[in-house]
Amino acid sequence: MPRNENPIEKTESLGHVVKVQQVIDFIVLSDLMNGRRYHSEMEQFITHTLDGVGVNDAYFSQRLKTLAENGHVNRQWEGDNRYNRFYQITDSGVEYCKSLLRELPDRVKMAQRVYTLFDKYMDKFGKMNLK
Repeated sequence: MPRNENPIEKTESLGHVVKVQQVIDFIVLSDLMNGRRYHSEMEQFITHTLDGVGVNDAYFSQRLKTLAENGHVNRQWEGDNRYNRFYQITDSGVEYCKSLLRELPDRVKMAQRVYTLFDKYMDKFGKMNLK
């Protein structure tokens, strides 16, 4: 078939599927609505919320740093122990959390649909001899 003879119209882009950073940001910010939290508390909260699926510590630290740099959270040290860093949500963080709450449900539905279709596609290769 010649190129572009019967193109399939793209209705969405994979770039609109839920991104890991959005999942982390939303869980962190929604948890911070209940008050300040320590890094390790939030990390445990994510793992509990996602039924044992956690976040790489370096990636999580980077997300928290980015949230702080974007003004969505305040980071503060408690004492001189570098492990006692706690976070509080800012007004900007509340607004960002609200925007994620408006945006994410549709993205989650799209991600579920995409992964279901991809799972069916992978099933075609289930009986393939991979040796």
